[in-house]
Amino acid sequence: MQTKLEPINISPPLRNPLRGKIYAALQGLRGYPLGRFLRLLKTWEGLPTTEFERLRAERLRWLLTHASKRVPLYRREPWASALAGRELELAAWPVLEREHFRAHWDEARARPPPGPRITRKTSGTSGQPMKMVFTPNSDAWGWAHRYRGLGWHGIPIGERSLRLSQDRRPLRDLLLGQRIVPALDSPAAIDEAVRILSGRQSPLVTGPPSALFRLARCLRERGVGRPLVSFARVGGEQLFPFQRIEIEKYLARRAIDSYGCNEIGAIAGECPAGAMHIYSDHLYLEIFNGNTPARVGEFGDIVLTALHNPAMPLIRYRVGDRGRLAADPCRCGLPLPVLAEIQARTADVFRAADGTEHHGSELVNDLAAFFADPLSDGIRQIQFVRTNTLGWRVLIEGREPVARAALTDRLVGMVRQVAGADCRAEYENVLRIPRERGKFRYYRLE
Repeated sequence: MQTKLEPINISPPLRNPLRGKIYAALQGLRGYPLGRFLRLLKTWEGLPTTEFERLRAERLRWLLTHASKRVPLYRREPWASALAGRELELAAWPVLEREHFRAHWDEARARPPPGPRITRKTSGTSGQPMKMVFTPNSDAWGWAHRYRGLGWHGIPIGERSLRLSQDRRPLRDLLLGQRIVPALDSPAAIDEAVRILSGRQSPLVTGPPSALFRLARCLRERGVGRPLVSFARVGGEQLFPFQRIEIEKYLARRAIDSYGCNEIGAIAGECPAGAMHIYSDHLYLEIFNGNTPARVGEFGDIVLTALHNPAMPLIRYRVGDRGRLAADPCRCGLPLPVLAEIQARTADVFRAADGTEHHGSELVNDLAAFFADPLSDGIRQIQFVRTNTLGWRVLIEGREPVARAALTDRLVGMVRQVAGADCRAEYENVLRIPRERGKFRYYRLE
């Protein structure tokens, strides 16, 4: 029988544990200079804008020179013609498409290799898995940016945390003070997560927003009236407003958004003022409409140039997400541009009954009101499934079947509002909606 939990007092401020310093030192001994890179980033944040941009442009020039001379892919068409005499101008470089990169993977590696290398495979949730090659330094830069984003909120490396992840590494988890719960697929797993969070030992919880949202819904079912911990760091999926509302009401006082990809590493992180800052000392981020750069504030495809991976330089790589840049800087004073909006999975576009195109994320816009309704208690996730041109199924994940017409009619109405009044939509109660390699999708094609 589930017991009703009493909310705990969240203990500010967070500690600066010795184990974080030990972890950074050990990484340095392994050839991953995490601590040194974090100190450099801190220094660069305090530079005048002109000096910051000078260092950034200097690094870009080095990268473009290196890529044009040592990466076979960029000596072939269409790069050979486009870059003739213009190798050092980023504007001259064609966009690198994911399909082209996958087809010519071997040619995308630098020759000769720049020292030791690490090969990793991407998750493949947005397409076929791909292998990426990094140097230890480029890998350490990616991790430095992840920890830097937490540092903006006063969260040091090694702060005790609960991590919702399949990735268990006992020594690393011990050094970082991480407790791992791989999946919330059973009452026992949920009990374990709640026990860790309610024991005053973990001021931080991390994981995909869909998993943190589901945990928040479980806490709501158990009678928790306010957040159990100080912070929830979310990443790996798009964070929707309805998820943030639920997470900050029942799980953590503050949800911290982050954005990254396996091919590049960390891309952007949320500051205390609420802006998603692009790690522009780590990469160049551009917004494109087709093969043309978009205007500031205009929505389009996210195109990335990684500055710190000489083993496999990705230059103007269309990553498969959409977004738009903010026109104004953040009031926090950081010299980093702001990504005003992110829309994950460019491929999640469907054609409505009237022929207009829509992104799958539009279907979830009204879920905040849906999950705020007390009638939704017991519902943990929703998924919109397009079965054919006019056919839809709405999957309802919950501890017991939902037959309340007010709720099911609202879900069907959400589909028809976006996909067209002529659509046919049915709902189905399920105990668990399948995940794709650990990630959850609120919209998919059947």
